[in-house]
Amino acid sequence: MKKRINKIIFIFSILSISMILCSYSKNNQKTIKGYIHVYGNEPFTYIGIKTKENKEYSIAAEEKIYKELKSTQGKEVELSGIIILPEKDGLEPGMLKDGKIEVIEWKFVK
Repeated sequence: MKKRINKIIFIFSILSISMILCSYSKNNQKTIKGYIHVYGNEPFTYIGIKTKENKEYSIAAEEKIYKELKSTQGKEVELSGIIILPEKDGLEPGMLKDGKIEVIEWKFVK
């Protein structure tokens, strides 16, 4: 009986420790409001969003969403997606100063 209890305690301890040591990544999904702008020079243009707090994010999305967003220049939109922060050693091409947002969904702000 005592051996059985020791086994159960041992298994429970191993499971508890493994759950504690598992890595959980922080969800970077955020919602931002702002205006769509076109950046770059032809033929290498890309769109980004500029918020009221002067943060600028380039936009990555499916082609259909990308075209829809490009046509909304001058109107306030709300984007929900995952923020990718720029690396410390420099910006990659097509990324703005505050990073990039991978758009999951968007809508007009009323």
